Amino acid sequence: MNRTTLRQIAGPVSFVLIVLACWFVAGMVADRMVQQELDAALHTQRQMSTSIVDNMAEVIASDLAMSRAIPATMAEMDVVQRALVQSQNYAANSEAAEPALRAALLKDPQMAAVSRFLHEAQGFSGLDQVWIVNANGICVASSSTMSNPEGAQQSFVGVDMRARGYLTSALLGAFAEAYGVGRASGEPGIFIAAPVYSDGLLVGAVVAKVGIARLRHWVAHAGTFVSDDNGVIIMAHNSALEGHALPNSRVTQMSPTERRIIYRRETFPDMLIREDTQVREQAPWVPASVAAQLFGMIEQPTPALYQNRGGLNSGLSAHLVDPLAAWPELLRNHKRDHLLVFLTLSGTVALAWVITVSYVRERRHHRATRDLAEQLQSANTLLSAEARHDALTGALSRRYFLDLLRHEIDRAHADREPLCMAIADLDHFKQINDRFGHAAGDRALEHFVDTCRAELRSSDAIGRLGGEEFGLLLPATDLAGGREVVERLRLRLKAMPSPKLPASAGLSVSIGITELSLDDLPERLMSRADTALYAAKTGGRDRTEALPPDDTAPPARTAMNAW
Repeated sequence: MNRTTLRQIAGPVSFVLIVLACWFVAGMVADRMVQQELDAALHTQRQMSTSIVDNMAEVIASDLAMSRAIPATMAEMDVVQRALVQSQNYAANSEAAEPALRAALLKDPQMAAVSRFLHEAQGFSGLDQVWIVNANGICVASSSTMSNPEGAQQSFVGVDMRARGYLTSALLGAFAEAYGVGRASGEPGIFIAAPVYSDGLLVGAVVAKVGIARLRHWVAHAGTFVSDDNGVIIMAHNSALEGHALPNSRVTQMSPTERRIIYRRETFPDMLIREDTQVREQAPWVPASVAAQLFGMIEQPTPALYQNRGGLNSGLSAHLVDPLAAWPELLRNHKRDHLLVFLTLSGTVALAWVITVSYVRERRHHRATRDLAEQLQSANTLLSAEARHDALTGALSRRYFLDLLRHEIDRAHADREPLCMAIADLDHFKQINDRFGHAAGDRALEHFVDTCRAELRSSDAIGRLGGEEFGLLLPATDLAGGREVVERLRLRLKAMPSPKLPASAGLSVSIGITELSLDDLPERLMSRADTALYAAKTGGRDRTEALPPDDTAPPARTAMNAW
């Protein structure tokens, strides 16, 4: 082989080696460039998902705290304690004894009176059901008995409820809270049980149920879901995930009998969320430390960030699976970057063109980064607005209203100006939901807030305290003037019905109002307004009651102690 032949061979071989070297180096450079983009996208999206799941956990904790206060307060009431003390002789040794117990309890006038009390309490508390159980585990009174007296046979009265886990804890003296599926209704909900003591002795428990349907706002954001302490998904934005079990969850270790008791079912499909092992196969340039932060699901091809918050003092956990929105673009960018860098290294002929493309590429990268920052700022603004205002009615949120109340009290004390606080509760709101559906109930709440805005001054404030209960704040207004204002509001609500509601809805409101005294704290002022509201409701509803700032009024409900 002569020298000419060697040169002829060496030329193409050198060209191939240079091309391969350029391709390899271009791959390394492209890997580095896209890794930086990935880091920026992960940082931005992690901030957004953290804000979402933290806000979700805060809403869950706040809602459950409000629901816990009702049975805990009822457990302190004399009427409940006396009923449980006098019902200790009701006990059952077998299921055959339940019909006789039910018949005896339904004929007992004292138990019937307690059932009426529970039914009325349910009406304004936002709970689905309330019942009391004596120390023998027998349900002696139930709110559902009075709501359907002809179907009393379907109520819990006379039923031996000792097998319920949450009740077992309550009858041992512990406050209990658990997710479950109603045995009679088949409807899921959160069951809350509070032990009842009389003269230091445990005499039974107050049990309340909050239906899952009332709590759907927990999972308003795409990708969110809530699991109980057994690892079962009880609520999800994507309803197809409800009833699935998280990996290695406690429910997989439970017996079929235990599953049937709690969930009324035995099988729970796996929620296959795990570290996405396909990320490195699809994109080898992703560092192993970053790939370990990405999760995948069978029905979710895009890798996602996974956030969860437990420790909500209820056994519930908030979760968010947030697909990485920038992932498809990152894959495309990597291929493009690889080729562009390769062309840059391949020769100086295209140098000017490569510089122009790189400049445009950097401008696009900075624009994308700025857009992501603007999206983060918009998301934070939206979350701040959601925390300040009720999403349905636009009224102030409970937390912000209470903060405003404290501020206005301090200002009124400092300026020596009068201040009125009122609490309004829509009458028979549950009946509107039951007769016309929850959409009609939402329209009723919106109409009430719109009426308040039309009647009140711009300096006044309205906040949603929970369910159909609203707080009204009237600065620089004495009790006489405040009563005239809320009375005009009450009359206007009746006189101008909403065109979005059926004509037979018959919307009305009960209002209790009081005035700030010199030594009032927020708790005392709000409790006195609630006392006036209670007087309005017990006085027949659709009326206004005013309570002056003194200590001569009789004590009212103690439920507001938990506000």
